[in-house]
Amino acid sequence: MPFVIASGVKRKIVGVIALIVIFVILSSVIFFDRQRDSDLIDYTVQVNKLFEDAKIQFEHLRGVTLPENIKLYVYTKQQAIDSWGPVSSSLGTDSVLRQENVYKSLFLMAENETLRNAAEDWIASWTAVTVDNEIYVIYENFWPWDMPNAEAVLIHELTHVWQNNLSIPNSYDADRAQSALIEGDASYMAEYYKTQYDKSDNSDSSNRDFSVNLSYSIMDPVLLYDANKRFVYPTVSEVVQALNWFPYIEGKIFVSTIVNVYGWDRLNQCYTSGYIPSTTAQILHPEKYFTGEPAKALSALAPIDKSWTVVPSSYGYGSDTFGEYFIYLLLSQWLNNEQAQNAAVGWSGDSFSYYEKGFDFLLTWNIAWTSIQDASEFNQALIDMLNCTQATQDSNNQWFTNGRYLSLTWNPNTATTLIVCSTNQTAINPLFFTK
Repeated sequence: MPFVIASGVKRKIVGVIALIVIFVILSSVIFFDRQRDSDLIDYTVQVNKLFEDAKIQFEHLRGVTLPENIKLYVYTKQQAIDSWGPVSSSLGTDSVLRQENVYKSLFLMAENETLRNAAEDWIASWTAVTVDNEIYVIYENFWPWDMPNAEAVLIHELTHVWQNNLSIPNSYDADRAQSALIEGDASYMAEYYKTQYDKSDNSDSSNRDFSVNLSYSIMDPVLLYDANKRFVYPTVSEVVQALNWFPYIEGKIFVSTIVNVYGWDRLNQCYTSGYIPSTTAQILHPEKYFTGEPAKALSALAPIDKSWTVVPSSYGYGSDTFGEYFIYLLLSQWLNNEQAQNAAVGWSGDSFSYYEKGFDFLLTWNIAWTSIQDASEFNQALIDMLNCTQATQDSNNQWFTNGRYLSLTWNPNTATTLIVCSTNQTAINPLFFTK
């Protein structure tokens, strides 16, 4: 039940930070400190002027026709938080605390970090958001006199309006894969528009009279940027940032590969049944997508003690699938990037379940690997990772920290590994589980 604040699945709401994604693509950062436009009327007029041109540009670039009833609104940050905070965050406090238990049990978050305020902080960083056929730009974050960045944001949003609704995913990993298609496509379209804009002779186009003031340097003022080129949010942990950014960054690379190799028609086909990417492994390794390599079905392990109650995943099932990217992220918090990638790439499927009994919790994570060698490599990488933490290890590959016990089990004759973590030491014994 990983915490992903703004799900990219286009069912009702698609949260975007397109303007910031463009900066990541360009690998450059420009800061600005401007006086907020006190005349909201002038601001809205400029936004609508951009919007009308963006619709023309999108249809020309993509070769499609947009719906006629697209509406545009200007919202403040607070209006965005009030409207979508409850939707974009978890279902309640209990769910957030469960997610914190998962992250902290797997050493993805520090003990002093929290997810409670992360959703609102993430929403406050949005530049624009699409809900069905309605586009909302965030007044404090969107500067409509900056070209071509501002219009690229609207191109990003119009891509969301055009995109087909996808089937509801059945796991976290499938959700992230679909999100990568959705946000990757929109981010790619924004970048593609910018390349075409830069090639054009702007002075000859009547549609390009936007009164751009080049003395302004622009960036979303909510976000800071450090030397490692990672955006810093006051309350969003690094791991949550990475999970939220995955669809935009890795998704754009995935979409770029499809367009460059097969063209726009093949990308459009990705939205039809049988062609929708289903795992983050397919996003990270497009060759797995082209061959249709699915996640291996894996049985969830359940405790023999029936007093443990399973907590359904966010998708309504008793187990969930985290996927290759989540495993890579888990390892990369402690190990070097090469070792983390090598250990995660052999992933072929996983099954995660979360249980509660009184004040105790129990999580089980059964992971399948392509080969015994892949299982061995992950097993060693996880041990190396755990040895980097402050946890106390015993002779049975069990670790203890902050009131939680974790065990790692791998039979060298099999291609599966089992991670169990609980506040109850007895519960982590693999002998107490059955399929």
